[in-house]
Amino acid sequence: MRIIDSTIITQLKFVTLFAVSYLDRKGHTKRWHMVSRGSQPKCITGDQRRPDAVIIVPYHRKAQKLVVIREYRIPVGDYQYGFPAGLIDPGEAPATTAAREAMEETGLELVRIYRQSPAIFSSAGITDETITMVFAEVDGLPTTRHTHDSEQIEIFLMNRQTVQELLQRSDIIFSARAWLAMDAYVRMGRAYLTGDGY
Repeated sequence: MRIIDSTIITQLKFVTLFAVSYLDRKGHTKRWHMVSRGSQPKCITGDQRRPDAVIIVPYHRKAQKLVVIREYRIPVGDYQYGFPAGLIDPGEAPATTAAREAMEETGLELVRIYRQSPAIFSSAGITDETITMVFAEVDGLPTTRHTHDSEQIEIFLMNRQTVQELLQRSDIIFSARAWLAMDAYVRMGRAYLTGDGY
């Protein structure tokens, strides 16, 4: 299989819809429609290791609890449980984005980064968006006063038992990455966040 080229179908402020031409395993030319945050898709630029956004998995050091948010998400048409997240500005380090987004969405100060994932794909069937997960320690009093008009966020500080109970509910919606991180936190505790004991 081989990528041939891409054509812009529709370009908007934050995303572009592309038709990507490729050769399938039998040598036939096919087209795949996908969304990208870049001016060209990563299958053309080869820039798969540059993250577009960060997701912060925050642990409140004084409360010794995981910080979880419940946010209204337009594509879902409902509230989703997850973690603070945001797009990385051009030339910005993921750690800088993580600190800014943690403050904007929760009012909490990022005081220490435990570890960070490489760029990982969000949903490779439809987009080349990559994110990096930043596991971090935060401090301060949670507040939503810094959120934008297009954001509606509630903040929760949760211990392992509360997170476990949340994961068992079938009446709520989760971000896939958040569900996995919460499940690992329930099983391993703070050691999962810090990477200790791996």
